[in-house]
Amino acid sequence: MIELALAVACSVAIGMIFKHTGPRNIDRTVMLTVNYAAAVGVAVLLIGLGGRDVNAGLELSGDLLLLGGGVGALLIAGFYLLSYATDVAGMSLAVGVTRVSVVVPFLASWGVWNEVPSVAQGGGMVLAAVSFFLIAQKHRPPDSESGGLVVGADGRSGIDWYAFGVLALTFCSGGAVDLSMKTFEEVYGAEHSRVLFLLLAFGGAFLVGVVVIAVRGLRGHRWGSGRAVGWGLLLGIVNYGSLEFILRAIAELPGPFVFPANNIAIMVASALIGVYVWSERLSWINRVGMALAVAALVLLRL
Repeated sequence: MIELALAVACSVAIGMIFKHTGPRNIDRTVMLTVNYAAAVGVAVLLIGLGGRDVNAGLELSGDLLLLGGGVGALLIAGFYLLSYATDVAGMSLAVGVTRVSVVVPFLASWGVWNEVPSVAQGGGMVLAAVSFFLIAQKHRPPDSESGGLVVGADGRSGIDWYAFGVLALTFCSGGAVDLSMKTFEEVYGAEHSRVLFLLLAFGGAFLVGVVVIAVRGLRGHRWGSGRAVGWGLLLGIVNYGSLEFILRAIAELPGPFVFPANNIAIMVASALIGVYVWSERLSWINRVGMALAVAALVLLRL
């Protein structure tokens, strides 16, 4: 159980780093790029020291390299969206929609690989879809001129549709990453190491970030700062820790217990920290959405 607790702690720490660095104008691109370099470095070090057993190799082919590069691009884009969503909508809602995006590979398994869901899983998919729309409904702060009534620019709606759009993109990016990993498992998983494939994807994410930084730097002389590098190193260590400990937890505990427990614990802990540490406001609609998300995550693993 200690491995599962550490996996949850590392994942929650990622959200906390995004929440802390967002208002401080720390260069996200540099931070995320260094993060993937650090994650690869930690993984290689552990493999070299024997701290991570790699049961299979990774025979590179054009298709596998293309998939790894695509996953790398999705990883850094998804992290960028998550960090931005944390600024726009708060840590609670950003992490919540990311966790519920696990429904996407379930839908793909049904539609692409003909893995017919059970009745419980079908109910979980419906609840996950409903929970997303409830969680993503961030409301604007009360307007003092309207007597505390929350109103939008049109004078009618209090929903922050910009935040809703950012959260929707975050949901889609998280689902796309899960779907790409599902694709790897279905097509290559039997003969290739998932750990080594993730290292390939992390390396791809790092290269994408390097290209963006180089182009931006050559055009506008923006190369980032030492603070961004420092936070990137910390983020990379925590990021790899979330992967390492979840793999160790799966080795010790049943997967049907580990995955929902991990997602639920991350979502609940992030919401509590967001509310009680950063004074984020959750409407009753958001709270209902998170409760439905918890139920959905349980049903999806039955």
